[in-house]
Amino acid sequence: MSTTHSNRSFIAHYLFRAALLGGYAFLIVFLNSNGDLSLFVAPRTEQAVKLSALGLYAAAAYQAYSAFRMWRDSHQEQCGCDHDHGPSRSLLRNTLIYALFLLPLLLGFLMPHEPLNSTLAAKKGMSFSGLQSAASSDSLSAGTQEGKLSLDQLFATDEYTSSYANFGKKLYQQPRIVVDDALFIETLTTLDLFQSNFVGKTVSLTGFVYRDREMNDEQFAVSRFVMSCCSADAMPYGLMVHSKQAAVYKNDAWVTLTGVATTATFQNNKILMLEATSITPVPAPADTYAYPNYDFDL
Repeated sequence: MSTTHSNRSFIAHYLFRAALLGGYAFLIVFLNSNGDLSLFVAPRTEQAVKLSALGLYAAAAYQAYSAFRMWRDSHQEQCGCDHDHGPSRSLLRNTLIYALFLLPLLLGFLMPHEPLNSTLAAKKGMSFSGLQSAASSDSLSAGTQEGKLSLDQLFATDEYTSSYANFGKKLYQQPRIVVDDALFIETLTTLDLFQSNFVGKTVSLTGFVYRDREMNDEQFAVSRFVMSCCSADAMPYGLMVHSKQAAVYKNDAWVTLTGVATTATFQNNKILMLEATSITPVPAPADTYAYPNYDFDL
């Protein structure tokens, strides 16, 4: 390969890298300016993502400068060393490597920027058990029939569930349990860990309607996607609902639901289910996701 041809190859690689890096930086700015960045990353990582755009711009500028320097010095026949430290000469290898970076960039611009919905929930699988594995409370249920137990007895705990037990004591004393956005997954986890304690309690939450093929015509779930870091790790969590008017509410419709807690068996698991007493259609919130509360254990 001639020196001139080699230099042109170097320049092409530098320019393509500059375009890719600049493209990712522009994508971040584009999503942020449209208010769509929150569809892809959690609030706690947004600032870091925005700052990364500056780093990407700087890296793109360096690659562009390297291309300019190579073009400017193209009259020189060698780089002063006795080996080739440039990019691979394989067209197939280079195409595959750059395609791995180009395809996500194109998808970022071309795909519709919409919140995750029931279609993806069906693929990921709806969770009715919160973040912790459900702890059976059948023995507590039997105890409450014989006599009234103290809160500490009702919410027996171990080193892994103490935070949920303490939170459960607070929820238990409320006349109506509201699943607040700020503690969405923590509340669902607490309700699941101590199911029997909350049977008969009134619970309210807001979310989108989801149906599974194994649900009957009078059942659906009110759910939210919970995002820890980015949309790739988002998982759907919710509560099962029983209502004779279930068919009125279509998938992905947002509702605020109030119901009385009971238990049911779904996919061989004991879960908490709400007997609906009130279902109100509501517009989707500006931020459709819920997020783990990292101060919950403090």
